[in-house]
Amino acid sequence: MCTALLALTAISSCSSSPKNENNSEPEIPAIPRIIAAASLRLPLQDYLLTDRQLRDLDQARVVLIDRCMRRFGFGYSVQQPTANYGPRSATERRYGITDASDAAEHGYGLGNRDPALQKPPAKPRLGVDAQTVLFGKGRSSIKGLKVPDGGCVAQADQSLGTTAPAGTDPGLAQQLSFQSFDRSKADSRVLKVTRAWSDCMAHSGYEYTDPLAPLADPGLSGSTSARTIGTATTDIRCKKSTNLVGVWFAVESAYQKQLIDQNSEQLKGLKQANGARARAADALTAGG
Repeated sequence: MCTALLALTAISSCSSSPKNENNSEPEIPAIPRIIAAASLRLPLQDYLLTDRQLRDLDQARVVLIDRCMRRFGFGYSVQQPTANYGPRSATERRYGITDASDAAEHGYGLGNRDPALQKPPAKPRLGVDAQTVLFGKGRSSIKGLKVPDGGCVAQADQSLGTTAPAGTDPGLAQQLSFQSFDRSKADSRVLKVTRAWSDCMAHSGYEYTDPLAPLADPGLSGSTSARTIGTATTDIRCKKSTNLVGVWFAVESAYQKQLIDQNSEQLKGLKQANGARARAADALTAGG
């Protein structure tokens, strides 16, 4: 996957966050001055599978399904994407657009990284018996062999998940990531910088109260009109002048650290499980 240029350019020496009187909002030792967000890394990402690991797991899943299907005389293959689509990282558009060159050329689009350009992989053509083996629905045996409970799909998923410690919730880190985003969005420091960004946009004639709103604006989606490019480039300029990304990233990082402390044991187990799953996927895809 493409790696964006380093986004962190400096640490403000005079931007220490004051203590909160009610102590409900976490303290921030310093707020970074950030230009773009693609290369940023939030604390909870240590407990999430990377894009590459997810792709490897998808490939390993296909390998296991194919092995299972071949026992019944069927094959199974899925064409893998040949290019990377979508944002460069989990943080690139977490706080809205932040890449100046993308904004100037594509507005709020992604250019040749737009997922809409990706053709969905062709689905394998399977007969009735093969579908029964794949999903485990229908007859309990095919060609004299017992169909696994849930079919070859369930068997593959179980094989890739057997290394997880008991009670491990594979979705915990993602759930906490949603929580940290919601909490940070409602934080007084983020609300303050969001208002400053909105005022900056309004001075140029663009009325948005939320830096995520332009991404959802149907009038801008898929467009590279002068209005769209103008909105996007102003959006970037206002984010720079207010340091919206730096403030929001610092605030959300603080919330994530709190959540990690509160869920340390469960996250420790999840990290071990992710590592084991990734190693299992590596072994399967390497050996075919």
